[in-house]
Amino acid sequence: MTPTPANAVLHAYDTAIASGAITADPAQRAAATALDGLFTQLTAPGTAKRGVRALFAAKPTRPHGLYLCGDVGRGKSMLMDLFVATISPRMPTRRVHFHAFMLDIHKRLFAYRATARGEVMEQVITELARELRVLCLDELQVSDVTDAMILARLFSGLMDAGVTVLFTSNRRPRELYQGGLQRDQFLVFVDLLEARIPILTIDSPRDYRLAQLRAFKQTYLYPLGEAADDFLLESWAALTGGGANEPLRIAVDGRILRVDKQLHGIAWLTFDELCRRPLGANDYLELCNLCHTVILQAIPALTREDRNEAKRFVTLIDTLYDHRVKLIATAETEPQAIYEQGDGSFEFHRTVSRLMEMQSEAYLALPKI
Repeated sequence: MTPTPANAVLHAYDTAIASGAITADPAQRAAATALDGLFTQLTAPGTAKRGVRALFAAKPTRPHGLYLCGDVGRGKSMLMDLFVATISPRMPTRRVHFHAFMLDIHKRLFAYRATARGEVMEQVITELARELRVLCLDELQVSDVTDAMILARLFSGLMDAGVTVLFTSNRRPRELYQGGLQRDQFLVFVDLLEARIPILTIDSPRDYRLAQLRAFKQTYLYPLGEAADDFLLESWAALTGGGANEPLRIAVDGRILRVDKQLHGIAWLTFDELCRRPLGANDYLELCNLCHTVILQAIPALTREDRNEAKRFVTLIDTLYDHRVKLIATAETEPQAIYEQGDGSFEFHRTVSRLMEMQSEAYLALPKI
């Protein structure tokens, strides 16, 4: 069947099913149908007004967007990718992780404050509206008070300027940023979303990412070597579907935690990056806020001289465990032999226990919190 503006996303979805890349799912199909509706609105005659000119239109001439939510592993990012593949050849489109987008916004605001006069937010909105017509933001999750305070103004301005915004998130808008500072200002953003764009829950009973993890023969492999490296490459490919890498830069207490390899909430980091650098609980907490799965490469056998690294590793595993983040790891040795002697080695037994539990079917089935 030749794709048309009425069924382009569904055509892409059915093609993926036919190829064996995904399994048919009624909830996903309903979301694909909604995305087709958005595609049709965007490509219909009369939706050409965009950018600053749209601010002066008597009525909005373009759809404001769509919000897809649902538990981890329900296919939200996959559906966004299908939509981007169909719409991007027709109009300027940007697909980006929400956190990376907000970092870009703060950089633009900072640059305008340093070099320009006037209302900097309006200038950033005008700049973005000139660059794109469709903005696709994956993994909407808010933990930063500065972000929470500017979201309403930013996105109302973008929508008024004719930018269509597609969001994915694990939660409905009103469930985000619970207990956060200045939440009353964040709720203005929630009201905007609920008033302007459809909110669709992908209520699939199956967690496809969990099914992928269960298909792995193991999630912890030792010793280090070529087989361990291949294991991580295969795990990354299976979990991400071969999508384009989206590096993250996470601001924590005035410093930046670099995640050079990340996609769809799956982060690949080395032991040295997380435990030999002077990081702490706040860094690991921010990582957990943004990622549901961590691929941890090359856990070494630690000696007495590595007591600081051992302590950071304990904090890392505790944080991942407490938030039910899934762990895929390679190591020099089995968990019991990672840190046998040195300060805190007795307490390390709990970390060993948690590493073992995190490989279990019961832990893999737990929802992230």
